[in-house]
Amino acid sequence: MRRLCKKYNIRAFTLVEIILVVAIILMLAAFVMTGVSDWIETTKAANNGVNASVDDLNQKTNDSEEKLRNYGF
Repeated sequence: MRRLCKKYNIRAFTLVEIILVVAIILMLAAFVMTGVSDWIETTKAANNGVNASVDDLNQKTNDSEEKLRNYGF
């Protein structure tokens, strides 16, 4: 194989180089995943707050509509 590589001037990656590249990609993926999971948790918390506000507004609207019905509107 080495003779063929020398004869045709073929260069290939070594196993160490490939392992290093895979390790770097895995580390980058881990950083991205932690960032995304933090972002998802923050979004869920904000969504829960909005849902609570909407529920409160719906309850106030229903109460107001009920009072108007009692007055004949």
